[in-house]
Amino acid sequence: MRVNSVQDSRERSYFHVSRGWSMSLVFIMPLVVLYQIGIVQSGSNVRNLAEVWMTGPIALLGLQATTAVNVLLIGGVIIVLWRINRTGPVSILFLVLMVLESLFYAFLLFGVVGIAAGLVDETLHNLLFIGRAAEAIDGLPRTQLLLGIGAGVYEELLFRVLAIGGGALVMKKVFRCSSLFALAFVLPVSSLLFSAAHHVGVAGEPFSSFVFIFRALCGFVLGLIFIARGPGIPVMTHAIYNVMVLLLMHFS
Repeated sequence: MRVNSVQDSRERSYFHVSRGWSMSLVFIMPLVVLYQIGIVQSGSNVRNLAEVWMTGPIALLGLQATTAVNVLLIGGVIIVLWRINRTGPVSILFLVLMVLESLFYAFLLFGVVGIAAGLVDETLHNLLFIGRAAEAIDGLPRTQLLLGIGAGVYEELLFRVLAIGGGALVMKKVFRCSSLFALAFVLPVSSLLFSAAHHVGVAGEPFSSFVFIFRALCGFVLGLIFIARGPGIPVMTHAIYNVMVLLLMHFS
């Protein structure tokens, strides 16, 4: 009886609940809705590259990618609400704590960027996670901020959830690797792919060894956060970091 009580208490703890998929989906849902609705209303043709890669297969099937994403989003909301109805209401306190935790990680990354930018002859803009696609847009505010938020969502889904989570699962199931070995392999690989993706395509940044290494290290840190804290926290951390850098650029 006592063992069950301890296990029950652990499963209801902040660190256990906040790293689960149900709470993570509730946590990042406002970012997805804000990005999708905002980009559609802005009429901009510019999209985050990770989103383009993820929605490309949908477009090839002849479907309108944004509509398909919104349908999937509605389906996700229904599933989450159904699960919440079974397991109990979402803790508002936990959601607030997740925001504060994400802010803490974002400020840590932001501080590292400030230190690194002062050590080398690189502009702060070259250290952005969202690449140079935003340069094609005149002025800040709205569309660039939406792209920054979208990068936080879609780059984390692609390079952390799919590359790390999916990659580790494939290695364990197909190649019979241990969990530790699988994570040790996919974490640096996903970080390098994350960094390399920002130099791909017509909107990609010119290659710089410092920026490539720096961004790969940031991807590595976000990967560690994903492994330790689940999908929600790194998404919010990434989005907050992007917005902070964009605002600094705009007002400095």
